[in-house]
Amino acid sequence: MKILVTIPTYNCERQIPRVLAGFNKRLLDRVEKVIIIDNGSTDKTVEAAQTATKKLATSKVEVWQNKNNYNLGGTHKVAFLTGEKLGMDYVAILHGDNQAKTEELDLLIDEAKKNPEHGAILGCRFMKDSKLNGYSWQRVWGNRGINWIYSMVALRPSRDLGSGLNLFRLKDLNDHNYLGFGDNITFNIDLLLDYFKKKTLLKFVPITWSETDQVSNARNFQVGKTALIKLFRWRFGKEQRLERSANYYQSDKV
Repeated sequence: MKILVTIPTYNCERQIPRVLAGFNKRLLDRVEKVIIIDNGSTDKTVEAAQTATKKLATSKVEVWQNKNNYNLGGTHKVAFLTGEKLGMDYVAILHGDNQAKTEELDLLIDEAKKNPEHGAILGCRFMKDSKLNGYSWQRVWGNRGINWIYSMVALRPSRDLGSGLNLFRLKDLNDHNYLGFGDNITFNIDLLLDYFKKKTLLKFVPITWSETDQVSNARNFQVGKTALIKLFRWRFGKEQRLERSANYYQSDKV
């Protein structure tokens, strides 16, 4: 099982050292490569990542930067295309903002080994054994409510529309459908709905999640509204797609 870990970052100067410090020897031994993919940060994220990488004393960890700001969804596309090019079996996505725990990537790898037939192992913030820090009860139940609606409409269990810790099997993404998904924060929703359509087996795993940055209620409401619109467009075959080729998404080592 060849695994590429990718860490999308944007203005994570303070957080990325903590994310990288979570890679102990055992975890590094289980993966082929770790790539921090910076999305054009305006702070010193790249420099902080390079300094933290040197402390790990391994050639497995590299810092890359996108040619343009492709947003979070576009950086997922860079990660999948890079994993495919490198001949990987899986690509792990670990957000660089230190909300997820790096060490819990081990849990996802364990599940992938036990369930090789699953197309994705998805970190879940809202299961019984998930641990949330800094989430209000309104946000928790709002997310659970939207996931319940997704489960009812899609007729598939939905536990989380997209956390920052996931493990994807690349052979389920060989069709490159994801190139047409939005480049923004709702990319994972498009990906989940595509998995539902293809009847891909999915495994949700409870994770720890710490919310330390302020996010406005208006933004939460807007993301929830967008999620419901996407669901019903998908249900009636009216999905919106971007016209993007793989060559549009470019990233290089720095």
